[in-house]
Order: sequence, then structure tokens, then C-alpha cells
Amino acid sequence: MAEAGTLTLAFVSSHPVDAAKVLERLSVADAAALFTNLPARAAAPVLEAMLSPAAARILVALDDQAALGLLSATGVQSAVAMLRHVREPRRTTLIEGLSTTTALASRMLLGYPDDTVGAWADPEAIVVGSDTATGEALARVRGNPGLEANEIYVVDESQRLQGIVGLQVLLRAHETMSLAALMRPPAGVLPVAMPLSGAAAHPAWKQTNIMPVVERGDRFIGVLHAAKLAETLSRGHSGHTDTPDETLSGMLARGYWDTVSGLLRVGLAVLPPAQPVLPGDK
Repeated sequence: MAEAGTLTLAFVSSHPVDAAKVLERLSVADAAALFTNLPARAAAPVLEAMLSPAAARILVALDDQAALGLLSATGVQSAVAMLRHVREPRRTTLIEGLSTTTALASRMLLGYPDDTVGAWADPEAIVVGSDTATGEALARVRGNPGLEANEIYVVDESQRLQGIVGLQVLLRAHETMSLAALMRPPAGVLPVAMPLSGAAAHPAWKQTNIMPVVERGDRFIGVLHAAKLAETLSRGHSGHTDTPDETLSGMLARGYWDTVSGLLRVGLAVLPPAQPVLPGDK
């Protein structure tokens, strides 16, 4: 039985997207039981790969400690996507349990309609003032190894976007040089209220795979990645009505998925029975 649990952990750690597809077919109680018995670092990528409504139902079925552990292990964008489908007052309870930075970013992004650019902007970008020296900016980049930092964003004292500086330019410049002398205009800028369909048609995507997102007055709030935009539009337009055979065709043989599903169910079989979630427990 312990071997089944080890195999389940190994599978979800190595194939989070595949595991997510299988778990979406299980009952909420069974899926929640599995998440409860997995380390957050291994379970979070699986939760992120699930459809947001399905992931939210699992969060609701978990206690606050387990749900917060998973949310904290995901990125802000993924956390917000799930929290959009959690009803109040549980949503507020979960947000209040997050780190101050993540909670503030979540509240901001949740304030935008989910079909607009602002809802899917990634606030985790490296932002510096225009009077920052190159050496200091590089230190910021090295101090945030988890962030994609091909470009850094230069703002003024009011957080208005002034320009961007590519990492390669930064590396070649003298460490005392001001970023104001190195920055250039971005290929394009996306307003927070722009519909996602409009953002997809922006001509700047031919030149870049990431664009800054600004509020009124050019106040920088984050960036939008081309991959995230494509994923969001795909999910919204597809409706996720594809059958398993259609969705998995060309990826893996049906027999593999039967094996995967069986493995996860074996893992569930060794877990203690899931207790129903009562209204008073939420």
C-alpha cells in the first residue's frame, strides 16, 4: 500500500498535466482526499493544470490550512484564477491567510472582470525606478531567480511606465549607468480594461511574447504573457466539451490513461475515507 502512495506521488510530480486530467474526472471528495495526502510542492502544479472551476471545488473541500498551502505554492495568476470560483465568505478567508504581497495582488486582480487583460496580468515582474543604476538593477534580477526576467520595467515615482530594458542590454552596460539612458519603449502596452479578444489581435505580439499592462495614467500593474493569453482564450472558447478521446488523441494511447487512472484510484484506496463537507464547515 505504501508503494502505491509512492508511485502516485512520483506520477503527479513528473506528470502534473496528465494527473490533472485524470483527477478532473474523480469526485470532489476523492480528489480532495488525494490532495490532502500529497506535499503542497508536488500537488500545486497539478491543481494549477486543472480547470479553474474544478480546482476551486477542491479548495473548498479542503480545510483552510491545506487550501492555503496549495495556494501559496502556486503563482499569483493561478491562485486568482481559482479564487474567482470560490464563493464568499470563504474566498476572503483564504485571501486573508495568504502572504501580504500575494493577498494584495489577488485583491487587485480579482477586481477586474475575468474577460479583460487586467484579470490575467502577472504582477510578478521586476520593476525599478528610472534613476536606478545598472548594477543595482542586475542585483534585483539575481535576487529573484524565480522570475522570468528577460526584460525589466522602468517606472517613475508615480508607478507610470517609462520604458523597458532588456537583460542583454543590462549585462553589457556599465554598472553605474542609469536605466533612463538604456530604456526603450515597449513593443506594445495593454490597458487593464481591454477585452482579451482585443488583446489577442494586438500587432505587437509579432515582436514580443510579453507585454506590460497598465491602468489609467499608464500606471504599471504587471505583464501579460502570450502563452497565458492563448491558454485563457482557448479555455474560454472551447468550453471544455471535448471528450477524453478527442482531447487526448495524438498524445497518448487510451490504455496508458486507463493505467494512470487505475494508479490514482489505487492511491485513493489506501487513504482514509473522505468526510463530507457540511455547510457549517466552509
